[in-house]
Amino acid sequence: MVGQQAPTKPRRPLGALTRWTERIVWGGTIREKLLTWLLRRHYETSFRHLWQPNRKRPHFTHHRLAWFLFGFGSRPMHPYQLFRAFYAAEVLQPEDIVLDIGCGDGFFTNHFLSAQCAEVDAIDIDPDAIREAKRNNTKANITYYLRDAVNEPFPRKTYDVIVWNGAIGHFAIADARIVLQKIATALSPNGIFAGSESLGREGSDHLQIFETTRDLTEFFRPHFADVCAKALRYPVYNTTFVRNEAYWRCSNSTGRLAKLNWLHAEAR
Repeated sequence: MVGQQAPTKPRRPLGALTRWTERIVWGGTIREKLLTWLLRRHYETSFRHLWQPNRKRPHFTHHRLAWFLFGFGSRPMHPYQLFRAFYAAEVLQPEDIVLDIGCGDGFFTNHFLSAQCAEVDAIDIDPDAIREAKRNNTKANITYYLRDAVNEPFPRKTYDVIVWNGAIGHFAIADARIVLQKIATALSPNGIFAGSESLGREGSDHLQIFETTRDLTEFFRPHFADVCAKALRYPVYNTTFVRNEAYWRCSNSTGRLAKLNWLHAEAR
């Protein structure tokens, strides 16, 4: 009829030969199990190579390896080792400018921080870490810097959120206080400082030990008006060690921190 469009023909379903060809090439349970087994062998071998005794161990975690082992490893890996990334991402807003101190391989920077904010400056003192980050975790709104957080200035003067995950114990007390003062100065008026650190003795490369969340909060109080902290115990993958990890959020303004409603007995 005039003025009417001819009805479109429905798409023809894939023919049986095409479906079977696609299944043979890309799909199938046996194929999936084989590929998963091969990749698991690769990552578990990489894990042993990186962390075997009598070897200089890396100063940062290869999180791509950890995430694969969480999903497909032959031994159970608890999700708690990844909570630090979730807790940091939870405080972010779309317009935030973020500093990630000790970014390591950039996995958390890329997959947790950059997706939740406007821009991220990520710094680390280890050249190998920055190379790994630029190789595998680039994003348009991330800039990686090889930088000493103690002796060199931050890339910008002001940030809305500053994240320092799993690294404060690796700094001498005097150096950590220098970085904390720089963080407090660089935070915007309503900014948040978030991070995590293991409590108690863990490994041989910690230069200071925090036994309780109270130890951490007292360490932060000279620099921040409001300090919230909580802790979680969990077994570390492929070991018998039980980590007691503390998480914190600090600010010099109660407004944004209060909206997160993250309360703890030692918050005040």
